[in-house]
Amino acid sequence: MRTFATVQGLPVVHTETGYEYGRVIDALLLDNHITGLLINMKGWLNRHQFLQMQHIFSIGEQAVMVQSETCFETCHSQPIYQESIHLVLGKPKLRGMELFSVRGDLLGLVEDVYFSDPLGMIEGYKVTDGLLADLTKGQHMLQGHHLVIGKERAILS
Repeated sequence: MRTFATVQGLPVVHTETGYEYGRVIDALLLDNHITGLLINMKGWLNRHQFLQMQHIFSIGEQAVMVQSETCFETCHSQPIYQESIHLVLGKPKLRGMELFSVRGDLLGLVEDVYFSDPLGMIEGYKVTDGLLADLTKGQHMLQGHHLVIGKERAILS
């Protein structure tokens, strides 16, 4: 189990040639899964590309490995990209969103997600109560079966 923060910024590298395609800048979420990663591609004319989790060979400590150079897709051409929620970039984004329980209790602000390799199943949410509370109590992980994401807040059940 790892957090997205450990993956953000990693290079995406081809397993056979060692070519670096770009770097991970965001994760996209749908139904308690990370559907894919948003890659900032190398080169002047290259833009952000969507890399579905099913095309990732492995995620290591230093790189995300892929086996095919055709696994990158333009973001707006994929229906799964359109349905997914961004973790870090985009609107709405999950990071910084208020997280409520189904009972109406504020649990904190979403900071990150915990997920399992290689399927991208979300195991929990890293929640913060603010800088002072993080320094005194630390951040904590919350688990839930279902997350409803609205425009302004998320609800965990």
